[in-house]
Amino acid sequence: MRLKNGTLRAAKAIRPWALMSLPAMALLAPPAQAQEVLQPLQLDLPSAGQGPSQTPQSISPTATARNVTVLTRQRPDYDPVGVRLGGFRYDAALEAGMGYDDNLQPNSPQDRSDGYFSQGVNVSAASTWSRHALGLTASQETRQHLRYNDLNWLDYGVGLSGRYDIGRASSLNASYRRVHSHLSVNNFELQSDGQNRPIPYDSDILQLGGTVAFNRLSISPSVSYTTLRYEEETINGQRTNNSQSDYDSMLGEVEAEYSLVPGRSLLALVRLQDISYQDPGQSRRDSSTWEVQGGFNYDLTGLWQARILVGYRSRDYEDPGRKPLEGVAFEGQLTYLPTQLTTVTVAAARTIEESIRENSVSYTRTAARLAVDHELLRNVILSGELRAEHREYPERGNVTDGIGLIGARYLINRNLSLVANYQHTERLSAPEGFREYGINQVQVRLRLAL
Repeated sequence: MRLKNGTLRAAKAIRPWALMSLPAMALLAPPAQAQEVLQPLQLDLPSAGQGPSQTPQSISPTATARNVTVLTRQRPDYDPVGVRLGGFRYDAALEAGMGYDDNLQPNSPQDRSDGYFSQGVNVSAASTWSRHALGLTASQETRQHLRYNDLNWLDYGVGLSGRYDIGRASSLNASYRRVHSHLSVNNFELQSDGQNRPIPYDSDILQLGGTVAFNRLSISPSVSYTTLRYEEETINGQRTNNSQSDYDSMLGEVEAEYSLVPGRSLLALVRLQDISYQDPGQSRRDSSTWEVQGGFNYDLTGLWQARILVGYRSRDYEDPGRKPLEGVAFEGQLTYLPTQLTTVTVAAARTIEESIRENSVSYTRTAARLAVDHELLRNVILSGELRAEHREYPERGNVTDGIGLIGARYLINRNLSLVANYQHTERLSAPEGFREYGINQVQVRLRLAL
């Protein structure tokens, strides 16, 4: 699902009761929830569940606290106040703007460029109770092109989450999300399948989990059930067979953390996943995956924070003639604060993803990013980011993409902000028969928030 800028404020308020500790890949959009290449920079400035101070000030008492980054720092003069009613905080945001893409269908013989309108709406409600928690989020995002209406898309999602506290450090939590999203035309999965339109899909995600603490040791088990259903479409008078890629996934995870000293701990992670395809003719694509990783959380003087996990992953298929897909697994993030005005983030992960291609079941995806956020002025945030993604297809070769992005957010007041960004995408390598190309995209949006 596409989480846009408007939802980050809710995420900050809800974070203490989030369903489970997400892996570092949450920072790198997975293909299963494929997104457009260009999206508004996620530069929202969360308020940590507390209303802004009524007394304007240039630097709040928490602005220089340990581990506060450029994007998480509270700005009392510019943070939206939301609406507080009956033990809940309600937030809402509306975004609208225009953009331009100079290569709408990268794998076509001729480049097609066009401008577009984009709109987004986000609403959320989060409890402010001292114990237990409940929250609701909803978002919607649309894009309408000026000339090529066949490339328009509409995404939306709703989510409900809750936490039940048990004692001082133990809890149970649950969440449900309904997502309607799409695979974009610059996704190699579509290009290799010969399709040149976005493919919509629906997904339901149910998650249950908890945390139990024993002195220095905490254990967090969780289980999630995900359905993925692609929509059928008619292209050039022919009906597509996208539904053959529909599948259900059951994922179980247990993470153990042993605290050495405050801010420093050892981690152990075990994951088991079972994937079952809905089409009886695709049952030989069914698979089972196991994964074991170990690592650490480390905070060095508040200037460096790191979460690193490294291990091994193996996926076996129902088809006895298909070789297992296995290898090194890792996920991690490093955050560096050279000054209170600059934050540097490095993240990387290696995963196994499902493919919609006829001649491929899964592929190994290695993704990395380097992001720099700088507070030029109290109300002007600059960001730059480099991303790289490498896909290894056992049956068809490798694909490598590089992305460079720069953006800025101008906070006009608590309710208005202006966001502008530019992004260049480069297909660095591709299997024989597929183009290597470049895409330039620019976008400007105005954001109105409560």
